[in-house]
Amino acid sequence: MSAVEAAARIADGGLSPVDLAQQVLARIREDDPRVGAYTVVLEESVLEEAERASARIAREGPRGPLDGVPVSVKDLFDVAGTPTWAGSAALCEAGGTPAAADAPVVARLRSAGALLLGKTRMDEFAFGTVTPGTRNPRCPERSAGGSSGGAAAAVAAGMGPLALGTDTGGSVRIPAAMCGVVGLKPTYGVLPGEGVVPLSWSLDTPGVLSRSVADAAMAFAVLTGTGTDAHVEPWSVPEPASAEGLTLAVPDDALFSRCSPDVAERVAAAVDLLAAAGARIVRVSLPMADLVSPAVALIMAAEASAHHRRALRDGTALHPTTRDRLEEGALVPARDYIDALRTRQLLHAKWQEAFEGIDAFVLPTVAVPPVAHGEFFLPQPDGGMDVVPVASTRFAHPASLTGLPALSVPCGSPEDGLPVGLQFMGRPHGEQTLLRLGRLYESLSGGPWPVAEVPAGG
Repeated sequence: MSAVEAAARIADGGLSPVDLAQQVLARIREDDPRVGAYTVVLEESVLEEAERASARIAREGPRGPLDGVPVSVKDLFDVAGTPTWAGSAALCEAGGTPAAADAPVVARLRSAGALLLGKTRMDEFAFGTVTPGTRNPRCPERSAGGSSGGAAAAVAAGMGPLALGTDTGGSVRIPAAMCGVVGLKPTYGVLPGEGVVPLSWSLDTPGVLSRSVADAAMAFAVLTGTGTDAHVEPWSVPEPASAEGLTLAVPDDALFSRCSPDVAERVAAAVDLLAAAGARIVRVSLPMADLVSPAVALIMAAEASAHHRRALRDGTALHPTTRDRLEEGALVPARDYIDALRTRQLLHAKWQEAFEGIDAFVLPTVAVPPVAHGEFFLPQPDGGMDVVPVASTRFAHPASLTGLPALSVPCGSPEDGLPVGLQFMGRPHGEQTLLRLGRLYESLSGGPWPVAEVPAGG
């Protein structure tokens, strides 16, 4: 059941928050031992919240669209009374101090009546793209992506209709693409980052993972407090419509040559669907594309190392890959960091120019389908070799570096094979345009993907 469907049934009295919470918790008990989406399930408190919500709704009606709807949060957000481990086994083993207060975005969910299910698994400090310990519900032998892999896996497996994640270099969109769900990265700065363990404070943004575009729109409205932000349009469920009057930019063939054939073919078919629905398609070269990922990597490494320098200095038992990346970040010269910030400023201006006459860019979310667990090297169509971190982030980084909003939706249908993501990238504060486009494509391609049935043996 989607979040929008659940909210409607709760509002009309056809479903109680208690029954819904019990259904989701039963699914978690059954499937999560084989998926590994959650680090903590707040079973007792979520049932208490559901009881209070049921009584309140019966007495006063719903507070808003999320009242009584279960939501999970990535283990990077503070939740009052629960430690924040940020995906670190070392911090988990040390126990940690329970957070004194909710992060502001978590508080917004709670004040809207959402039921907090628990915390989802992630790459250590959000510094990765595979989420060790989490299996992809749609193809358990493959990665769920990262760093919000637990969030995406939970939504895909029906272990909660909505999840709160973070996106620094693609960490909402990448796992959304790999698990066949929707992932929204808002414009940088629209959602507050306080109470969230930073990876790279100048790139980090909270984001939403959901089964459908309408669910993402509903959650985004609650998180932004629609009506108080002058940049955010009032929320309504985006209804399918034609693409008449829209101009969509698609990367030229040179960029698509760096995708696996499956991804390139499926994205091309999606573009054809949008064109048939009335969109005008123009082919473009992405501005200064070769400078994007190096700048993101340098900024991310330097800022992550600065924040986590105590863990490096104190000899905390970090995962070797995390430690290596933080140590590399500590060696970044100040001039290189400043040059990367200047590159970002220049690229932001170039992307603003590129949007002249364009409503959105359409591109793959990830260059390859979900990779096998432990896989690192990937053959490229031209005979060369790629590596998983680069292939995973190549198309996610432009929105990360420029701070622009981006939406990933499942591309094609489950019958097409492994999950692939279609990404819409928009103007600053253009989330509503992206959500309308995503909903249109979703309707053209057969609707949201169904909940994954996790194989009994894995």
